[in-house]
Amino acid sequence: MTVPPALLSHKSTEHYTPQYILDAVIACLGAIDLDPASNSREIPNVLAARHYTAQDNGLVQPWVGRIFLNPPFGPGIERWFSKLYQERTAGRTTEAIVLWKSATETSAWKTLTAISCRVCFPSARIRFVGPAGNESGPTFSPALFYVGERPERFEKAFVGIGAVWVVPTRVEI
Repeated sequence: MTVPPALLSHKSTEHYTPQYILDAVIACLGAIDLDPASNSREIPNVLAARHYTAQDNGLVQPWVGRIFLNPPFGPGIERWFSKLYQERTAGRTTEAIVLWKSATETSAWKTLTAISCRVCFPSARIRFVGPAGNESGPTFSPALFYVGERPERFEKAFVGIGAVWVVPTRVEI
């Protein structure tokens, strides 16, 4: 099977979050305590109190407080959402906003929406910044997920970016 070139258009799994999204994250959370998938400690894209880089392996570190997660897009993505689930369940993560794609058919989506209470679907594709400083449009539709107890703050902060939907509560039978 031949993979369409559009699906292979990104040479890096790093897609830095644009400032207007980060502004909305801070408006919602008040501040960011941790970026567990940071590009750098010295010159981070996300203004957070703490940063875990690839060398730190954020998947094995504690995630304490208010988290912003723009995980490395690619294989193994579900591990990031499972980690968030574990940290939230343990009470270490108080709130989180996750930037990922609208891949509703994936198990990663199911894990993420199982702990989210709101999701924002941006009205326009987010133009990410790459490691070389160049902007790139994704080949997918992004979404922003809110995990926490103050969904009204998320709604207020993100309503200008796109439609904010309530994630239905799942009842286990």
